[in-house]
Amino acid sequence: MTLNEIKAKYTDITHLKRGGQKTVYKATDSDNLCVALKIINNANDKRVLQEIDLLRQLKFPNIPRIIDSGVVLDENINENVLYIVEEYIDGVSLRDWINAGNRFDLETAYSIIDSLLNIEVLLEENNILHRDINPNNIILTDPKRMYLIDFGLAKKLGNLSLTMTAAANGPFTPGYAPHEQFANMKLQQDSRTDLFQIGVTVYESCTGKNPFVDNGDSFYNILSKTATLMPPLLSLEGDTKGMLSQFVSMLMAKNQSQRPDTAKDALRYLLAIKDTLEWSD
Repeated sequence: MTLNEIKAKYTDITHLKRGGQKTVYKATDSDNLCVALKIINNANDKRVLQEIDLLRQLKFPNIPRIIDSGVVLDENINENVLYIVEEYIDGVSLRDWINAGNRFDLETAYSIIDSLLNIEVLLEENNILHRDINPNNIILTDPKRMYLIDFGLAKKLGNLSLTMTAAANGPFTPGYAPHEQFANMKLQQDSRTDLFQIGVTVYESCTGKNPFVDNGDSFYNILSKTATLMPPLLSLEGDTKGMLSQFVSMLMAKNQSQRPDTAKDALRYLLAIKDTLEWSD
């Protein structure tokens, strides 16, 4: 089968973006369902193949589902390419939302943390780490509903690693990855690694700034700040006892042992402090 034959199954194909070896289209299938059609030039990309395998295991409303995938011949370049058909999420990236000057209020912050922790519980139950939770990989369909996307750096605990053990750094996004991730400490990475990223993401969404990334900072300065700097507590109207602010700081703790042991523990803590928060219904 060829790429043109795959595209012939869809109508209203619109080019959305191109980056690296990936091109993304929006299209409509025969059931009138809006889908995202992704074409990856490297048909043997191990991380993409792993991402497909992991996403097929997950059935959760806040993670786009994979509808179809496979390898086909792109006749334009006479090479095989990998295609993925995913549920299309109509929304705005949290990154663009923040860049537009928006900020989380207390209720939105609570709602997004709750959604992310529920996703993390699902991942935890499947022994999966996302490892790249940040505003670029969160889609808001409204201010309080979100989807987590891009499992390209995800890891199945217990599986063979795609990164060399001797490598100085593992795969990560600077300013969001905790020390055990960017230092390639494979055995230390668990759901607490994702919890750190959730904390940083929410902190940035409330303040407009990643506390470890400033304009002009070098790559190594960002890593140093991530490993040593403890940001000031958030100040959110309605957080009368500062419990949510303390919780976000707990998620961002430098030492893993100071973060909640599991996503389930973090979610229990979040539910326990809800009565201390005041927002208008």
